[in-house]
Amino acid sequence: MNRDDYLIRAYEFAPRGAALPQSKLSDEQVLAIRAAHQKREDLRAHIREELSNDALAQRMGVHVRTIEKVLNGGSWAHLIAAQPPFDGGVSTEVCHGR
Repeated sequence: MNRDDYLIRAYEFAPRGAALPQSKLSDEQVLAIRAAHQKREDLRAHIREELSNDALAQRMGVHVRTIEKVLNGGSWAHLIAAQPPFDGGVSTEVCHGR
């Protein structure tokens, strides 16, 4: 390999990641960060597609404003939603507030 070839391919020989002396992260930490990011994006997609006001309105067959009124107490205020453990769905358990 001559100097011109080396200069063209220099990026192949440059140290990267944990090989750099100023590196603060290990390879495993970088992979964990990327896995956490992907999990966060998957959760955001699940919330947007299944648990958003729009998704709930579509599932319940009502307008999104109806869902908003229920959530802010503008309608159905006489029902207080129980706080069961989250199971990924919409709880139908309610108790009557007195």
